[in-house]
Amino acid sequence: MEKNVKAELLVVDDHSLILEGICRVVNKMPEAIVADAVTSGKRAVELIEKRDYDVHILDISIPDMSGFELIAKLRELNDQARIIVNTMHEEIWMVNRLVQCGVNAVILKASTPTELMAAIRSVLKGETYTCSRFASISQKLGSVSAGLQFKNAPTRRERDVLEAVSKGLNTHEIAELLRISENTVETFRKRLISKFGAKNAIDMVVKAATQGWIKLD
Repeated sequence: MEKNVKAELLVVDDHSLILEGICRVVNKMPEAIVADAVTSGKRAVELIEKRDYDVHILDISIPDMSGFELIAKLRELNDQARIIVNTMHEEIWMVNRLVQCGVNAVILKASTPTELMAAIRSVLKGETYTCSRFASISQKLGSVSAGLQFKNAPTRRERDVLEAVSKGLNTHEIAELLRISENTVETFRKRLISKFGAKNAIDMVVKAATQGWIKLD
């Protein structure tokens, strides 16, 4: 950042008190300021479509829109967007999915203001960050490291195939649904089995569900 130019942040959280708390912490930082703070995912998308922010602090549990949908939309508009997830969830599937979904930092809502500031500073420097509690959970779950690993995360098209496979559709049905060739479907299937380290398609679906990529009915 240029001297005396503060990084502008967008903060999204449906709890007003948490929103105010984050704004209070950020606005005391010499290098950052909250440009916009909203309680709605849809409102956040409207703002993101109009302007660029240096950092986005997002909650995953937003009533009008999934936090993961918001992340996907943000990446669609700006694949270089810097994203910090601030969540209360410590469930296995949530931790695994956040580790793999391409965010730059994760902090839990129980984190201290010091950890929030550390996350912002790390992300502004182009680094990843996980609060100590999240890092500990990730290590216990056997993650590759306490850092964020997303190079092997399924692409959007692979997720479409994964979702279809989980619903029991065969190669021909998936090809028709997604309007791609059957050979392409098989290529995606093999790639997904490899990414999840699965023995077969059933094992792939189970692992994908465990990690939060799909929800089984």
